[in-house]
Amino acid sequence: MLQYHHFDTLDSTNAYLQRLQSETDIRDWVVSADEQTAGKGMGNNGWESEVGKNLTFSLAVDTGFLPAERQFLLSEAVPLGIVEVLDKLLPTEKFSIKWPNDLYYGNRKLAGILINSTIKANMMDLSIIGIGLNVNQMQFKDWPTHPISLKMITGKDYDLQPLMEQIAAHIIKKVELLKSNPTAIEQAYLKRLFRYQTWADYEVDGKALRLFMTGIDAFGRLQLVDEQQTLHCYEIKQIKFLV
Repeated sequence: MLQYHHFDTLDSTNAYLQRLQSETDIRDWVVSADEQTAGKGMGNNGWESEVGKNLTFSLAVDTGFLPAERQFLLSEAVPLGIVEVLDKLLPTEKFSIKWPNDLYYGNRKLAGILINSTIKANMMDLSIIGIGLNVNQMQFKDWPTHPISLKMITGKDYDLQPLMEQIAAHIIKKVELLKSNPTAIEQAYLKRLFRYQTWADYEVDGKALRLFMTGIDAFGRLQLVDEQQTLHCYEIKQIKFLV
């Protein structure tokens, strides 16, 4: 049973759960905040969110069943859980997952995910999943990711609490599926992967390259081939998507 804890203001929902982790059992806790004063995205990038307009929350999940070397499966399962809710909410729209786990609408970023995990021996232990979903905000700074919100797509306002509860429940379902059928998660992730099996422009070491995305390896590295059919594998921060 998920336990919900809401705050008007926190530095970061992920950081709050990390601080509590050594003091109490936080498994299945969901911590949300109207405002994060130090919210972070992937690679410690800032996260812009107008107070009370969007979903900013973190979910603590027991991932002790998952080998540490397969931890990227979690980065596949979590966005799929969110997409499942969005598909029901906006059935005529198309959402994609930009590697490793951002959610996109067209070429614009709708949500970001930040996962902090602890590992025991060769197995995962506990994962704190931070989610920022743009919901009712109508204006953003001119970030390179060109943020967009659900309200900008539909013109409608959304009730944040029930939306968060749906997303948390669907994430739990996807994480549970990793126990019995990780291949199903991997296949579903590829079907939603932004630019999968297409040529597109990227930047590597300051150089623009035209590359064809072929998939993800077992460690979660992005696989692409160049025009000479040479295979390249990139980890996070080694490659930049040019949009």
